[in-house]
Amino acid sequence: MNLPPSHSRQRPSNASPSPVTIPNDLIVELLSLLPVKSVMRMRCVSKFCNSLYTDPIFVKLHLHRSPQDPHLALITNSPSETARLVPFPVNNLLENSPITLTDDPSYVINNYFYPLELIHQVIGSCNGLLCILSYSDINPFFWLSFWNPSTRAMSKQLRFSFGLFIDKFIDPTFFKFSFGYDNSTNSYKIVMLTFHSEKLKIVEARVFSLRDNVWREIQNFPAVPFQLIRFRPQVNEGVYLNGTLNWLAIFYFKVTCGEVIISLDLKTETYRQIQVPSGLEEIHYVYSTIGVLMNCLSFSHHLHQTHFVIWRMMDFGVEESWTQFLKISYESLNIDHYLRDHIFDLIPLYLSENGDSLILANSLEGQAILYNIRDNTAERTRITNKISWFSVKNYVKSLASIF
Repeated sequence: MNLPPSHSRQRPSNASPSPVTIPNDLIVELLSLLPVKSVMRMRCVSKFCNSLYTDPIFVKLHLHRSPQDPHLALITNSPSETARLVPFPVNNLLENSPITLTDDPSYVINNYFYPLELIHQVIGSCNGLLCILSYSDINPFFWLSFWNPSTRAMSKQLRFSFGLFIDKFIDPTFFKFSFGYDNSTNSYKIVMLTFHSEKLKIVEARVFSLRDNVWREIQNFPAVPFQLIRFRPQVNEGVYLNGTLNWLAIFYFKVTCGEVIISLDLKTETYRQIQVPSGLEEIHYVYSTIGVLMNCLSFSHHLHQTHFVIWRMMDFGVEESWTQFLKISYESLNIDHYLRDHIFDLIPLYLSENGDSLILANSLEGQAILYNIRDNTAERTRITNKISWFSVKNYVKSLASIF
């Protein structure tokens, strides 16, 4: 076949170039690997990109595939300032340069939805969402709201009456809340435990599913969480891990007592008991706590008033997989000798991905402890604002939403 000269096949100089079309599947793959900020910027590119922002399948894919940028939600607690939740990168904290939170973006916890002075608590963090509880000591109502620090989206307040759960509001009763995620139904759940201070026991357990928008009574709690029986706000309440909520609790048997981890499966809404590491008869439960370090359940306690010990459960639910992770002397943590005879709490907040650095909340001081595992050295944080370190929550950046 005779072809015309090549110059006759050239596109006219004034012709528009053919548009490049990227398949939607490839767009999904690319965006799922980007940070939250980049995905949000891409919303204006096309209707399809904008739809991904709220697509639950893409949101879940992005959560598992995007770069993990660990953050802490720091809670300021200064008499001269309004309480705030401040998103703060963990890496900035580990670098430990002098930092002020004044100009950082934050969520101001205020009372714009009710004229009373309210008490606010962050009861949990899950998939990048923070669950905030608000209530008043003189009013029979409480509010639940949800904030995504990454997208700055804040939900409407869910208002409930304590009267739904007890006959009279004036009663020697306490309520404790925990927050988690049921993977089987893609639903966030809040667990409420009702504690009777005179009977010293849990009298009722309920679950609120945001998918069903209803409170349901479930099997009663089989033991008493430490933060209730000891009134220790420092002890973690309902630690979320792998579709479960976990409490460190005390159980009574005749004249003896012991400690156990109660784990609630949010799918079946049934409990199981997990034994703490064996051979710990020499410690007292007042010094113990649990948490999550590098996606492993952790158990920590003081030993002989000289050391702080951390265990990790390498295979969740398998008691034989408890492994002693760290045994740190008070001297290495720079805890003054005259303070060592006092009862105090150390709570592990975060373990770096390389396993070199550990952040500890410390009830003896107003600053957290930054412990270098490799060098066995410790220093105090250098944040100028007053932080409620025992209220700090970990979270990762995500597109998660329940709004």
